[in-house]
Amino acid sequence: ARATILVPTRRAARDLERIFFEVNGGTSLLLPRIRPIGDIDEDLFESAPSSISLTEMALPEAISPIGRDLILIDMIGEWARDNPQERLALEIVASPIQSVALAASLAGFLDNLETEDIDLARIADLYGIEAARHREAILGFLALIREKLPHRLHDKHLLAPKVRRSLLLRREAQRLLENPTPWPVIAAGSTGSIPATRELLGAIAQLPQGAVVLPGLDTSMDDESWAAVSAQHPQFILKQLLAAFTLSRKDVTTIPGPEKSFRGWLASEIMRPSGTSEKWSAIARNHKAAIDQAFVGLELVEARHAREEAITIALILRQVLEIPGKTASLVTPDRGLARRVKQQLEKFGVDIDDSAGEPLSRFGGAALLGLLIDLILGGFAPDRLLAFLKHDLCQFGLDRDSARNAVDVIELAVFRASAVAPDVDALADLVMAARSTAETGTHVHPVISRISAVDWLSAADYGRKIAECLLPLADAGEKSLSAHIESLVHACELAAGDRLWQGEEGELLRTLLVNLTTEGETLAACSLAGAAVIVRHYMSATPLRRASAPQTRLAILGLLEARLARPDVMILGGLNEGRWPASPDSGPWLNRPMRDLLGMQQAENQIGQTAHDFVQALGCAQVYMTWSRRVGDAPAIPSRWILRLQVLAKAAGLTNYLEPTRQWQALVAQLDEPGAVKPCARPRPCPPISARPRQLSVTRVETLIRDPYAIYADKVLGLKPLDNISAEPDMSMRGTIFHAAIGDFLGKFPNTLPPDALDCLLQRGRHHFSTLLAHPDVAAFWWPQFVRIAGWLVAEEARQRADVTTVYSEIDGRHKFTVAGEPFILTCRADRIDLLSNELAIIYDYKTGTVPSAPQVAAGLAPQLTLQAAMLEHGAFKALGKREARDIAYVKLGGGDLPGKITMPDLRMPLMECARKNLAGLIELLTAYAGLRQAYLPRAMVEKEDEEYPFDHLSRYREWALSGDGR
Repeated sequence: ARATILVPTRRAARDLERIFFEVNGGTSLLLPRIRPIGDIDEDLFESAPSSISLTEMALPEAISPIGRDLILIDMIGEWARDNPQERLALEIVASPIQSVALAASLAGFLDNLETEDIDLARIADLYGIEAARHREAILGFLALIREKLPHRLHDKHLLAPKVRRSLLLRREAQRLLENPTPWPVIAAGSTGSIPATRELLGAIAQLPQGAVVLPGLDTSMDDESWAAVSAQHPQFILKQLLAAFTLSRKDVTTIPGPEKSFRGWLASEIMRPSGTSEKWSAIARNHKAAIDQAFVGLELVEARHAREEAITIALILRQVLEIPGKTASLVTPDRGLARRVKQQLEKFGVDIDDSAGEPLSRFGGAALLGLLIDLILGGFAPDRLLAFLKHDLCQFGLDRDSARNAVDVIELAVFRASAVAPDVDALADLVMAARSTAETGTHVHPVISRISAVDWLSAADYGRKIAECLLPLADAGEKSLSAHIESLVHACELAAGDRLWQGEEGELLRTLLVNLTTEGETLAACSLAGAAVIVRHYMSATPLRRASAPQTRLAILGLLEARLARPDVMILGGLNEGRWPASPDSGPWLNRPMRDLLGMQQAENQIGQTAHDFVQALGCAQVYMTWSRRVGDAPAIPSRWILRLQVLAKAAGLTNYLEPTRQWQALVAQLDEPGAVKPCARPRPCPPISARPRQLSVTRVETLIRDPYAIYADKVLGLKPLDNISAEPDMSMRGTIFHAAIGDFLGKFPNTLPPDALDCLLQRGRHHFSTLLAHPDVAAFWWPQFVRIAGWLVAEEARQRADVTTVYSEIDGRHKFTVAGEPFILTCRADRIDLLSNELAIIYDYKTGTVPSAPQVAAGLAPQLTLQAAMLEHGAFKALGKREARDIAYVKLGGGDLPGKITMPDLRMPLMECARKNLAGLIELLTAYAGLRQAYLPRAMVEKEDEEYPFDHLSRYREWALSGDGR
């Protein structure tokens, strides 16, 4: 128990404790002091006396990561205000998220500087280097950090985290050298990539009971290759470490145990420096048996895409569970792949230990707070408000069902009944106004008409609670971060109550917000949006690792966590070039010459470390290497290490090795393959005669011709499509407004036009546009178009009315006739009918969309106006009596260079003859539908095959059109 063991990671420390426990037969024992070497602390100084005084030993505390980030955010904002001429400054001021992203990036850059022992003051050395304009701006920005950050930390009596860690490591190294402990001190698994760690390892190596256990030092590599080892080689870090200790590989003792495996030898060969790779030919000829042995237990899995790779890995892991006690780990730097694998295992009912955890923002109260932040940043948009209200925790003191019912009423009656986003403070009034409309209106959606009085009142009361919760956030102004967090928490507590803090996720959220509130004192006053961005960033960056999660034999590990791990089955996932190893990236702050000037490592050095991780993992008994032929939408290639393995296998004539196996692809295919495929037939609903419609509008006749199924869904099943949630104004809405304004104008002046006709029409237009003019597209495009149309329309009216006695606008018609011995009613609302001096009429239809062609009208495929002419002949419009139409005309309202155009289709026959023909055709069609054998087929005569129809999803169009009977 007096021994000390230092390992690279916390996971390695936990695994070593477990191993001690297993070796001891599961009984209790006093363990050595097992610590991650990067988390060394003052309690390690408590042994023998040292020349270092207690005062010297007491280092200032390290600033928390959140505290440093907030200082950086504050300094970034200060720099942006002081440098308005810089483009970056303008972006920072315009978007709060820029400050947070820059602070996170800058914190990582500072960590690299501090880890490599590079003083911030050396940034001044970069000013003499020739750089691009944007680099000069970055240097000016870094100058602010160099000059002010140390002072800010000094004033708080705090140290930068990596600086403090390096100081502690060096003090421990000094203590051990001055007062060697008689007890064992073992550092296992560290490569000494950090200078301070290297010094501590050097001190431990000199202790009488000290030992440094180097992970994977290649003692069999020939001297020529060792001399050629460069930064991208897995041995480079260990080579640097030995050079720092002035040792050679011969000075390193091999721990007694099994002989070096063939796999370890193979790993050394594939990593051979390119300068000596010509030796592969001789190696392949002379060591064919060794290569053959090394490939035993090594399998390459090539997937077509990321989804297939994830399913394959999940199947391998699931297979491991079939053998009691067997363990497996997925090691990958690709978090996207890790998440996919985890989701696939959940489908199998398998839980897996994920060392990275999951972002806190996905769970419980943090998810609710995230939706509230999205709502604030989205300007209280209706879709975001509904997302917040529909979260499971959002109940405002009601039970779950009552809260959901209230939200459903608000959604249907308010958000789906208007194209304009409603004000939050008006929700209750809007609910009651919708109730009034539902009780008195004629065109009310059936769902809304069925809302009970109790539900209306409950929804209105719920709207008041929503307003009480959200209104204080609508105009929060500039406040401290802690004040804004308090407002956000208060709103969430009103919505969720104590459930906001339930569970491990609730406790973690509380801790995070307390830390942000405490550390937020360093940040200047900011907007609510700025505070919200900060909170959201840290909820996403904070991992939730559940202590209550069951321990399993499966694990997902990052490259760092996988060091020293030795499961029975090792899966190396995401082995695509550019991902493992990752493409070198110098980052946004310094380019390569600047890094060289400061003495910083280049980005390529990381390849050597990840190569070392790959080689170590490759040493497991059973290894699967997986990669995808496509990453996203782009083709991809395997990692360079897979290519090297394949080259060596081919040179040795072992073509059966490392050829991608297809067995896993076959298993993946079986998961998605149904037992039997039964094509979906085209639906042919034949409702009883009593259920079939006995009334239809002329505008729905074309629907009956082209998509009878829509009539079935509407008239027989009583289904009505819901409007979108406060949808963006679309072309149908544009047409409705234009029709309403023109209809009002014509209805007010049916006989003669006033002298100020244009002003009167524009006045009606303003009235109907009033609720939408706040929308930028409406104000910028629709209103100017209407103004142009109004000018053209008034001029055209003056010409048209020379022979017109009366204009009838928005006039209803109703024609009753017999179909199969039963009465049938044809209805319409004509946009405009002009009564001429000769007692004839002209029927107009205002079109903001496509005008039907003359052949379509003549054939009865677009029968709206011809049927109106037939109805006029039968006296369907009471105010006009029975009369014939002289013409039908379409008024195309564009609003562009040609504001409008009147088109009278050439029917190639007299209008009334065509009208009577189309009416007769309609009666014939209706007679067919009056028989039981006539089905309401979907998409019977569509104009455009790729056009979507309202009930395509109900008829399962995609299924029967692609795989079934499309006749």
